Parts: sequence; structure tokens; C-alpha cells
Amino acid sequence: MIALLQREGSIHVINEKYPDKILDSDKEKIEGDPLSVIQLSLAPNVLCEVSTSTEEMAKEL
Repeated sequence: MIALLQREGSIHVINEKYPDKILDSDKEKIEGDPLSVIQLSLAPNVLCEVSTSTEEMAKEL
């Protein structure tokens, strides 16, 4: 999963190394893409076991 997020340019959501001078509201906006990448990569039976809430953060998933 880490390799997939690196390829997508979204690894910052896991290591929490966001670009400098980013607002908290912007962090919330850019969480959506990595969360979708993770959710779409899960097998259907695994996805059923985890929350699919849009308020869930990618790192938590």
C-alpha cells in the first residue's frame, strides 16, 4: 500500500510530511484522493470490514 501511495504522490498522508505552509483545511481536502486509492485497492471482503466513512482519514484506514 505504501508503494501505491508513493506512486500516486500521496505518501504524505501516511508519514504526515505535508508541504510547508499548508493549511489544515487543505490537508482535509488532499486526504480524499489517498483514501480513495486505499479503499479501491482493498478486496471486497476486506472493504466490508473497514469503515468507508468519508470522514475517515487515509492513515487510519
